Amino acid sequence: MPAPKKKISANRRQALAALARESDRQLDDLIRRRLAMPLEQRMHFLRRRLPGGGSSL
Repeated sequence: MPAPKKKISANRRQALAALARESDRQLDDLIRRRLAMPLEQRMHFLRRRLPGGGSSL
């Protein structure tokens, strides 16, 4: 026999919904900040070092 599901109180449901909205807002903010950066700063992880110095994409 499966265990009965616990009811989530209204306050907890509201808190979880608020937390989800805040998380989405922060993700949108992070994306906006990253897109506002110059391309060189956003894509630095693609750079590969070349022998003898220098780098390339």
